[in-house]
Amino acid sequence: MDVILLALAGLFFSVAWPTFFVTHDAWTSLVPLLAALGTLPVAVCGRWPLPAWCAVAFACLVAVPLRTEPDFALGWPVVFHLALAVCLGAAILLAPPKRVAVAVAVTVALMAFNPGLEVGVGWMVGAAVFSTVMVLVRWLLISRRQLESSSLRLERESRRSAQQADLRVLAEERNRLARDLHDVVAHQMSMIVVQSQSAPYRLQGVTPAVHAEFDSIAETAREALDEVRGLLGVLRTDAEEQTTEPVGIDQIEPTLRAARRSGIDITWQLIGEMDRIDETTGVVLHRVLQESLANASRHAPGGVVVVTLTADTSASTSTGPSAGTTADTAADSAADPTWNGELPPSAVLEVDNGPAAPGALVSPGTGGGSGIAGMSARVRAVGGSFSALPASDGGFTVTASVPLRSGRRGGTRLLG
Repeated sequence: MDVILLALAGLFFSVAWPTFFVTHDAWTSLVPLLAALGTLPVAVCGRWPLPAWCAVAFACLVAVPLRTEPDFALGWPVVFHLALAVCLGAAILLAPPKRVAVAVAVTVALMAFNPGLEVGVGWMVGAAVFSTVMVLVRWLLISRRQLESSSLRLERESRRSAQQADLRVLAEERNRLARDLHDVVAHQMSMIVVQSQSAPYRLQGVTPAVHAEFDSIAETAREALDEVRGLLGVLRTDAEEQTTEPVGIDQIEPTLRAARRSGIDITWQLIGEMDRIDETTGVVLHRVLQESLANASRHAPGGVVVVTLTADTSASTSTGPSAGTTADTAADSAADPTWNGELPPSAVLEVDNGPAAPGALVSPGTGGGSGIAGMSARVRAVGGSFSALPASDGGFTVTASVPLRSGRRGGTRLLG
């Protein structure tokens, strides 16, 4: 628009200067100055509409006593009239309402300086009609902007209502899961604890080793029951402060020690700053570790288990799949319009269990479970990537890579 106004101002000036002497008379050195004052302000009327209008109106008023052609029915050159109309229109569209009213009133009064009563009145009426049309255009533009703003507000309110509805559905689902866990799982775990504790007294000929095994079963069942109760607290607590401390990253090492005490041949390595991992990500990693250790003890008893947890606090630049992430995650990141080519700081958990020891009794029913699918869903929910791959030596490797701060959705590769 500025370029158009600049070109229009140049055109007006190129016409006003040489034609000024046709209808008016003034000193030769004064004419280009007067022509510039009456036309060039058009170039800046888009940015400063009122000063531009004032300059052109003053040039028109100065030109009135310089008219020398009796048959010319205007008080100033035609190009000045056109420049005045452009600047007045810009002032009406852009200036504050009170100043617009002053500009319109002064322009209508200025038209009275045209020669002859009939001509003057006609131009006054024409200026008033032109101003009315421009005021209607201004009102139309304002109404359109208000309509667009209202549409945006309505869209935001609709999104907010949809999010609240989703949160209500999620809360109801959480409550349903909590009831189911309480009615089924917690009750059954309580029965296991009771049976394990009472078995040495109900059965005959229980040796001390068997008695210790029953005690271990009871202790494990109690820990599982405590975790179920903690999960119930998490499910039942939405925005309120939790009364039960959930599992998380600080429970990783105690879980590994407990697995070693239970007889699993396990070694582990924790690399990086574990305290940089947030609560949600920590819970996911802990659950993946628990499920992986349970699968290793069930399907490969006696096998060597190696656990590595690395907290990488530095973002890495990537143009495609890289170590610690899957192709789906990199593709999803590249599709994100806010992605700058850097993968977020991540925590990578790898559980590598070897094959079962020779002669070990493998638990029956090695397929059809939902453990791998559950781990995959947990990792995907916090924007991470997951893989479960059989090893060449007959073992199994589970790898979960999750952001240190959960939030962006990622990809999942589920194999095996």
